[in-house]
Amino acid sequence: MVSSSDAPSTAAIGGFRATASAQLCERLIDSALQEFATHGFEGASTRAIAKRAGAHQPQINYHFASKGELWKAVLLKLLGELDEAIVTEPGMGRRETMKAIICGVVEMAAKRPELNRIMIHEGTHPSERLAWLVETQIRPRSEGLLALWTDLVDSGEAVPMSPDLVYHVLIGAASLLHANAPEARLLLGIEPSDPEIVQAHAEALVAMLLPEPRNPRRKRKDTRQS
Repeated sequence: MVSSSDAPSTAAIGGFRATASAQLCERLIDSALQEFATHGFEGASTRAIAKRAGAHQPQINYHFASKGELWKAVLLKLLGELDEAIVTEPGMGRRETMKAIICGVVEMAAKRPELNRIMIHEGTHPSERLAWLVETQIRPRSEGLLALWTDLVDSGEAVPMSPDLVYHVLIGAASLLHANAPEARLLLGIEPSDPEIVQAHAEALVAMLLPEPRNPRRKRKDTRQS
């Protein structure tokens, strides 16, 4: 027989339930991430999401209120991981900051190709979800990138590309190899997530967008006699 002193306290029971609830939410988000990346929002099935997570379909509405709110939770998770992948430090110069952004975006594209697959699904037609994503998540991040890029171009440290293009050029060049990984495996016989390939990919983008300054060519002296 369990004595009252050995019985779990109300606080302990509440803590266990909170932990179990948080773990279920995380499983639902991870499951939804795969479904949304593969089928898009409209094609994703809440029944399949729940089944993959080892949950019941009504638990999605219980924890997230709706399929749309679950979709937002997925994007917030992925974009949070993207922010963590971009490692910058106080006092970092413009060039080094841009290099860190490029490397972080490539690293995230390799680690989580689902983010760009979801963006491809959502970006092809207007929707309230896309408006929310652009205004609350993408625009605040892209504004800092555009300002940095403008300074780099003005100082001659970057290729002379319009700031209006840099966001999509960077995201496209960083993500397509990984978003289309099955194609790359068949076409090139490579594994895009291989760390050496990810590093080479990032270094190639840095070299393309932030070429090292070159010494001007010295004019050859004309030694011919008239």
